[in-house]
Amino acid sequence: MSAHSRRSFTYYRRVTGEDLTTGHCTSQVELTEDRRLLYLRLASTARFAVLLDAAAIGELIAALRARDTGVLDVPHAERGTVALRIAPHRSRMSLGLFFTEEENIQIAFTAEQTEELIGHLAGGHEWIVGARGGGGP
Repeated sequence: MSAHSRRSFTYYRRVTGEDLTTGHCTSQVELTEDRRLLYLRLASTARFAVLLDAAAIGELIAALRARDTGVLDVPHAERGTVALRIAPHRSRMSLGLFFTEEENIQIAFTAEQTEELIGHLAGGHEWIVGARGGGGP
């Protein structure tokens, strides 16, 4: 069983966005079973799921708030460390994973969806920090 197949629904949130290739989709933010990391599942798929630790969550939130371009090196269950790309896209913010020309994804979020995503990431961050401190929210 891969790390991405073990699921905890202790903290599970969804946010809609637009896959720039296929259209409307939903992405997920989930707490891992051990409550130390968050899964970010772009388009709700294991194929495009990465793990975020507390520091990466903070960096992602800061980049989204600043409407900044950036790259976060984050773990992927099958590919090791991968680059999660953050960038403004027209009036939206996008998150992307580009493994190969054929295997990639870019999800764009409106301002409202970006704020919702930031809220979900912040909520997951609180769980992680709380778990390290011996308690949970």
